[in-house]
Amino acid sequence: MYALGVDLGGTNARAAVVEVSTGRLVASAKESWTDRAPERAVQAVAALVGKVAAGHDLGGLPVGVGVAGMVRGDVVVNAPNLHWRDVDFGGPLAAALGRPVHLVNDLSAAAWGELKAGAARGAADTFTVFVGTGVGSAIISGGALLSGATGVAGEFGHLKVVADGGRACGCGEHGCLEAYMGGAKLTEWMQESGVQGTPADLERLALEGVTTAKGLYDFAVGHLALAIANQVTVLNPAVVVLGGGVLLRCPGMVRRITEVVMTRASVAARAGLQVQLATLGDDSGLVGAALLSRR
Repeated sequence: MYALGVDLGGTNARAAVVEVSTGRLVASAKESWTDRAPERAVQAVAALVGKVAAGHDLGGLPVGVGVAGMVRGDVVVNAPNLHWRDVDFGGPLAAALGRPVHLVNDLSAAAWGELKAGAARGAADTFTVFVGTGVGSAIISGGALLSGATGVAGEFGHLKVVADGGRACGCGEHGCLEAYMGGAKLTEWMQESGVQGTPADLERLALEGVTTAKGLYDFAVGHLALAIANQVTVLNPAVVVLGGGVLLRCPGMVRRITEVVMTRASVAARAGLQVQLATLGDDSGLVGAALLSRR
């Protein structure tokens, strides 16, 4: 049995045919994109789905689409890294594809992928945090995704780490965790501070003791780690899953997060807790979106 999934990120769009029983990618395609207009995204996704579906008898199979933003039904309410606000994306995409579309937040998709086929397989209560272009999370409680009263639970990147003012976030607010730790915003902050390169370069320079780099790194990673520890205290997950391009390329960040979680989360909440790297890597969201479409 197969499922169709799409991962629509701030930099790339990907589509895949996924084997439901294993989470294995049977066919996949990827396209980098810079024109983030919604109609261009519909065209890009439709083309990718057509490419991966060719040669497979999928009939009118629905497609799960993970989007890097807050999702409510067919509408992308706020996607900071796509610069979308209140965009009806699911409807036009379904029309273009000629098949039903199940739109989900990309972190919900990633968390589901890791639950069913990755690092959290066998668990029922997880907290998944990905740090890539932005910062996102998803909560699985009792084997079900927690969506919240208006469907936007788990917007971890928009916790405030600076109470008054703070750096501007892509969501339109200030002082958010993502404004300091999201890959795009962290790189911007580095450039303003005279630190060149990527977040991985920042980690290297910080660990070498370069003062400016260390100041940025300690602030950003320290707030991220403490925020995760506090969520562990509140949610009491069995597994914390860490992923996303920034964390997967910055082992020092993962070590810092693990250390802080294991010392600052409440003793009761961290008893038996596992902190794991996402084993599906960049495929977590793609696999999860596909599997969610077949629930």
